[in-house]
Amino acid sequence: MQCNRRVLGASQVLQVGRIVIYVLVPGAWAGGWVWDAIAVRLCRLGHAVHQMTLPGLEKGECAEKVHLNTHVNAVMDYLVSHELNDVVLVGHSYSGIVVGQVSARLQHRVAHCVFIEAFLPVAGKSMLEVSGLDVTHEKQLIDDNGGLWPAPTLEELKSQPGLSDEWVNLLLTRQKGHPGKTVTEPAVMVGSLDNLSATFISDAGWLNSSPEADLVAALRKQDSWRFKTVNGGHWPMLTLPGEITMLLDELGT
Repeated sequence: MQCNRRVLGASQVLQVGRIVIYVLVPGAWAGGWVWDAIAVRLCRLGHAVHQMTLPGLEKGECAEKVHLNTHVNAVMDYLVSHELNDVVLVGHSYSGIVVGQVSARLQHRVAHCVFIEAFLPVAGKSMLEVSGLDVTHEKQLIDDNGGLWPAPTLEELKSQPGLSDEWVNLLLTRQKGHPGKTVTEPAVMVGSLDNLSATFISDAGWLNSSPEADLVAALRKQDSWRFKTVNGGHWPMLTLPGEITMLLDELGT
């Protein structure tokens, strides 16, 4: 679902509380559908919403040929081809690596970047390296799965806080193997995260256990960064759609 329309520039919107353009980018294994509950609510508030699905996550695509820069370029190309300016670019989990790179490169198009339970890009390091996961183990899983990073199992999803049986079933049935090279290849930063206008939304447990704690601590000192805590587990767009919508809508006030 997309809610697209001719709108005022969001640079004006962010000051006077008018229409905002949101581009929602899913994390690993998911498509634009993971944002449906948020998109519906934002559209009802009168905003313009774009839900992206990254290359390699559509049916029939050759995911093994997708690289990290493929995803970064796909988001940049989307903004350019749709003539989107002054957008609020939102990433979840893995796609924090993507939207962080895009926002640093296209600050003339991205008014604000939102990281939801997301990893932050670090120059020269892959998502697996900044995630705290066992890199060797995860790379072996990718090799054993034909170049795809396998989606969470039923047991892994059930262990996640806040996920109802309904959401577990949705994720279990709709998530796909994720292009493995996108999580093993290093980020290439053009510009600095320090210079972004950004909001980081997460469960307290996400930040408390983050291997990127030093980076987060440094960004907390930046006036252009805001940090918001919610108690919705790793998929708050599913478990807390109303609260996440409210936080996103507040960017336009």
